[in-house]
Amino acid sequence: MTFNASDDGPRVGRGRPRNPAIEARIMDAALLLYGRMGWQGFNLEGVARGANVSKDALYRRWKTREALLESALMQRFDWIITIDNGNIRDDLLALATRTFDVFSGTYGEVALQLRTDARRFPDVRAFAAPYREMMVLQGRGIVRRALDRGELPAEAKPGLIMDLLIGGITNHIVSTPSHLRDRMLANANIFLKAMVDVVLLGAQLLGKSDS
Repeated sequence: MTFNASDDGPRVGRGRPRNPAIEARIMDAALLLYGRMGWQGFNLEGVARGANVSKDALYRRWKTREALLESALMQRFDWIITIDNGNIRDDLLALATRTFDVFSGTYGEVALQLRTDARRFPDVRAFAAPYREMMVLQGRGIVRRALDRGELPAEAKPGLIMDLLIGGITNHIVSTPSHLRDRMLANANIFLKAMVDVVLLGAQLLGKSDS
């Protein structure tokens, strides 16, 4: 593939101005490549080919693949939100909906790759950690507030509730065959409400079984 020799636009004065359109192409190409190939197959050369820019255009902005992927995640991922609706069901449903949107959306494969690669590669773990930690803290905060309000039995375990909810959602997305994906997306609200209700029922039964 022939790269565009003027991919940064015309020179103005000293140096070259940043071109937002070029950077947007690079961000998209970086996440597309990472989502498809994972960390082992992610490199600046592949991103340059995908974005149709020169390698020099990349190296002027990002010296390493770690810096490029971290930058792409910061610009394209906005999955960290604050959830506090005053009751456990609405909070868990909001978290479940956000999780489903992230893992089934445009960059869903990226989110799934991060979960896998963060366990295998220290470099990925370092810049994926803030996203994971915020999601964990969000979930644990939801459950602890519910415990304080008396909505859950004292025996309820925040980690277990989050594992069941988030694990169930991601497994549902990954295990759904491609020919049923449209149906999965159309029925997402029904599935998520049922998932939250099952998790809450289990938490309530845990308290009764120990009484």
